[in-house]
Amino acid sequence: MDSWFIAERSFDFNDDISEVHLPDESITKITLKKHISRRKCKEILLNNADFRIELAMSYWDMGYHLAIFGTSYKFYEYACFFAEENDTNVLHRLHIGEVVTIVTDECETFAIIQSIFSHQYNNQQFAFVSADKFKITNRTVLRCPLFKLQSTNTRQRRIFPISMFRLDITHFVHYCNGNECIDGHNLKNEMYIRNLYFFKNV
Repeated sequence: MDSWFIAERSFDFNDDISEVHLPDESITKITLKKHISRRKCKEILLNNADFRIELAMSYWDMGYHLAIFGTSYKFYEYACFFAEENDTNVLHRLHIGEVVTIVTDECETFAIIQSIFSHQYNNQQFAFVSADKFKITNRTVLRCPLFKLQSTNTRQRRIFPISMFRLDITHFVHYCNGNECIDGHNLKNEMYIRNLYFFKNV
């Protein structure tokens, strides 16, 4: 994880581009960029039974109810797509380590992106994101809510279609206790502050 806040990044579209498919017509021009090795991603996302179940659930979300086969996965650092919002096409850019919003029929949830990958099904490439969700606590710091990151050790769904993710101006700061983060963030401490006073210069 190389950042603790959302920042705009430029994309060089001359390297490692993969055009992918999505049945949702409100999401267009999905592009995945900067291919990374599967070996590196295995440390974060294991190709086990839980992974395959969640991948099947994600296909179900997109309207594909048949069994999913194949192990053709490719992992990337960046993703971007256009989403139709209020009759306007809005560009969303996703990057590993950023805080995003997962939008479902039930609610909206904050999460940190852990991996971005494509999977080949029926001779087409589909894009998915694996993310660890935040859970709000009843504590505050400087009048800002304190969240706990639900890590891979918890039984929760982590994989979703890329269409469920939105990049919002949401600023989370790692809640460092004392001197534990002098030489880098102690990721065993899963507490984060949502900075309500963060704003974007126009």
